[in-house]
Amino acid sequence: MEIRNKISAADFYKMRKSVKWKEVSLEQLEKALSNSMNVIGIYEENEIVAMGRIVGDYTFKGMLTDIIVKPECQKKGYGKIVVTKLLENVKAGLKHSEKIEIQGSPTAGNRNFYVNCGLEYEPEEQDGVYIWIEQDNSQN
Repeated sequence: MEIRNKISAADFYKMRKSVKWKEVSLEQLEKALSNSMNVIGIYEENEIVAMGRIVGDYTFKGMLTDIIVKPECQKKGYGKIVVTKLLENVKAGLKHSEKIEIQGSPTAGNRNFYVNCGLEYEPEEQDGVYIWIEQDNSQN
C-alpha cells in the first residue's frame, strides 16, 4: 500500500465512476483537486483503490468530501486510513493554539463510518442538506 498526497484528475474520475457518482469533466476534477486543502490517495500496485479530500478556507472550516473506496476494496480499512491521514495532515498544519472544524458529509447509511473515524454526530446542532446546480446549455 502506498499513500500519496496528490492524485490525478484521471484517478479521481476512475474513483467516482467506480461508485457510480454523477459524471463530471476532467477539467472540473482538476479544478476541484487544485482547490482542495488536502488530498489523499491510496494505491495498490500503482492503481488507486481509495481517496478523499478536504475542502475549506484553510483557517477554521473544512469539510471531508469525496471519501471513496472502490467497491471491491471496501471493508478493508482503506476509508478509515484516508480519513485519519487527512485529519492528521490538517492537524500537522496548525500553529500553536489554532483550531479548525472539520465536517463530514456522509451519504445515506455512512454516518457510523465517520463516527468510527472520530467525528461526532450531534443532530440537535446541525443536519446536512445539498443541491446540485447545473448550467442549462440549451439557451445561449
